[in-house]
Amino acid sequence: MKEGYKFIKLPDGSVREVDWAELNQLKKDILWIFDENFGDIGNAFVPPESFSLKYWEYLTLNGDKWFYEEERAFYNRGVLVVLLCLCSEYIDVAGGSQDVFNRKELPTVAKYVEEYPPRSQQEQLIKDRILLGLSIAQSMTEDDVRNNEFVHEDNDKYYQNINIIGNAFILDYYKSKMKNN
Repeated sequence: MKEGYKFIKLPDGSVREVDWAELNQLKKDILWIFDENFGDIGNAFVPPESFSLKYWEYLTLNGDKWFYEEERAFYNRGVLVVLLCLCSEYIDVAGGSQDVFNRKELPTVAKYVEEYPPRSQQEQLIKDRILLGLSIAQSMTEDDVRNNEFVHEDNDKYYQNINIIGNAFILDYYKSKMKNN
């Protein structure tokens, strides 16, 4: 293993190395999501043509001694916010896009989120909300989307305080950046 080694766990249990360019793209995606969707996560805008990584896999991001906890926390928390925004985009039948997730991958996405060990109460809240969003997404049919008529019984529960939950992570990030400069 070379120094600076970072990896993610794949669904089959194997690991895949993550190089600097990939990690840099992930960071750019997270920061774009933070900037674009702060204060409006319930109406998240996530252009599917720009957001094509399998973000859920990065919940398993790990590395050697040079992968510091602060860096790991940024990626984990950032990916949670990205996933929350992807769920909001997906279940918004009228104004969102179901192209942000491949429907066949939704169970895999849910498995990654279920297995993610939250490190705080905030992370548990966002994890639970993502799982609810994924459950709603999996219940949607092609007819629901085509007819633009989908309303799930848990929609209100999903959207309740969603900005507070997601914005907490975004605010924490910017406060830490300001404090360190």
